[in-house]
Amino acid sequence: MAMLGTGFSNNGGVRTLQQAEVLRDFIGGTQPMGFRAGASLGFRREFNSDAVAFSRITAAYEVSKWKLGANLRFEKAFATSRDGLDLITSVGVHRHISGQLFGGFEAVGQDLEGFWEADEAEGGARLLIGPSLNYAPVNSRLAFSLCGGPIIYATRSAATQGQFAYRELPTTNGFTLKFNVGFRFL
Repeated sequence: MAMLGTGFSNNGGVRTLQQAEVLRDFIGGTQPMGFRAGASLGFRREFNSDAVAFSRITAAYEVSKWKLGANLRFEKAFATSRDGLDLITSVGVHRHISGQLFGGFEAVGQDLEGFWEADEAEGGARLLIGPSLNYAPVNSRLAFSLCGGPIIYATRSAATQGQFAYRELPTTNGFTLKFNVGFRFL
């Protein structure tokens, strides 16, 4: 998987983010239904030029009407102002609605080490739980996902040296809406 992001600052500067990840199923994955588990290795250069290595453990179970998926990502940023290890997770359950449209709930947890580290560098653990829709057209390489819900700061830390770390969830309480477009190369 690969990702490229572009950010425009108020002073006219442009920053970019690049990420590459190799993900492989080690159990299952050869059939469209059933259980599969996998792992990944990746690297990211963030908007502030921090270098981050990461790994992910994934699991999914699919039957004709239901999809359940989860992953746990471990990140190691190579910057002195960042945490030694960041933990990020997501879990989703979806039910078939019609055609290739599935609906359900998704939960995301970021900087979960904030539950046991009082000095978590990105400000504390954040959670999102909300409804989600997924659509993958037949015979298409594209897939679409929409999720929204409240952002909840589960813990707070005074330290925010890593406040510009790339994260999906914003750094304040409130509501967010995430829209993702995926493209399958193979």
